[in-house]
Amino acid sequence: MPKDRRKASDNYRKPPAEHQFKKGVSGNPKGRPKKKVVQPGGNALGGGTFDRMSAMVLAEANRLIPVPEGDKVCEIPAMQALLRTMYVAAAKGDTRAAAKLLDVIGRAESARAILAQEAVDYAVEYKKKQLPTVEKHEREGLDPPDIYPHPDDFLINEITGEFIIDGPTSKEQAGARKAFREIALRATPRYFELKGALAKDPKNRALRKEFKEQKYMDFLQKDSDRNMRHTALQQARAALEPKPAEPEDDQPDNPDGKG
Repeated sequence: MPKDRRKASDNYRKPPAEHQFKKGVSGNPKGRPKKKVVQPGGNALGGGTFDRMSAMVLAEANRLIPVPEGDKVCEIPAMQALLRTMYVAAAKGDTRAAAKLLDVIGRAESARAILAQEAVDYAVEYKKKQLPTVEKHEREGLDPPDIYPHPDDFLINEITGEFIIDGPTSKEQAGARKAFREIALRATPRYFELKGALAKDPKNRALRKEFKEQKYMDFLQKDSDRNMRHTALQQARAALEPKPAEPEDDQPDNPDGKG
């Protein structure tokens, strides 16, 4: 194919001033086109009719609706409003509503029990896996290992079978707690100053407001409780540690009793 031998124009890539973009004015005044908003269930679960219907059902179940409550109107999820209606009907003697409600409660309790058992099993297995490292550091007098969450922070409720983690779950959280603890300790003198001032002038609004905003003491109290728990568990583990056998006396008995 023959080459295009036409000479490039002197205005190539240099349009006249009246056709150039003006400084400070966007070349696209309408902006970027808005992204299409996917409707609930559109493609969240796969795009099929059943998937879209399931997503819409869940979206509607969690949609807030106004419900009268005494002299006020509050907004609660539609699913919760439906359960309230069932409770009211059952309380008025509707046996069908009562039967359905008992079935819903039974299934919910069964699912909760299964999840609680799985959670407790996880906590027990986690503690079993991590405690040997913690005990090794304790025996050798080393600083606590960087294990998050710490095994001693798993609190299991023996009645409900549930557990919570009372402590940092990552190294970043541990660092943040340490920094906040230092701030709280520096703010402690001011806390007691305010407490003493309020004892003398309990109606002082400025003092009451500042005292109310002092959240550090709650943190320090919880942090102290956690440290005491760790110390108690550490002492308990040390007490259960097998004692080393005492060395036997190697000197032979003197049968004639002479020194």
